[in-house]
Amino acid sequence: MTALFSERRRDPERLARPVPALPASMPATIGWIVAAHSEDSAASVMVDFPASPHGPRAARLATPLTPDAIAAAVSNKQPAVLVFESGDPLLPIVVGLISAPMPETKSTIVEADVDGKRVRVVGKDEIVLQCGQASLTLRRNGRIVIRGTYVETHSEGTNRIKGGQVQIN
Repeated sequence: MTALFSERRRDPERLARPVPALPASMPATIGWIVAAHSEDSAASVMVDFPASPHGPRAARLATPLTPDAIAAAVSNKQPAVLVFESGDPLLPIVVGLISAPMPETKSTIVEADVDGKRVRVVGKDEIVLQCGQASLTLRRNGRIVIRGTYVETHSEGTNRIKGGQVQIN
């Protein structure tokens, strides 16, 4: 292997070939996805970024994104990390999406279809399960509030009510 390396180093043709100049690199930037292409099988989107010389450009995806994730990114103008092929701002590549922290005032509805043996839901201050006029509220201080127009309990065994004090009506 050393002999082969030495021969390559002395190869006059190799030394005569010009070395291509490296392009000036454009750093990664933050942009956003403005539209999605569905014409071809390769995943591509239209992106824009503040320093874009020609407005929105077709970009390739370096990370797989579902059509739903792309649609959400477009509608929310979600920030995306962009790099550029050979440093050319006309050839953007989406490296990933930046998930911005959710504002605390915004209400989020989460749906879950769980097929496991245990489900754990954790809330910082309170968890409320609600359906129509029925609700179950778990509070941080340990208080549990059950509300409904008709509350019923069933037990195959003993149905106990225990507490430091029990009040009925």
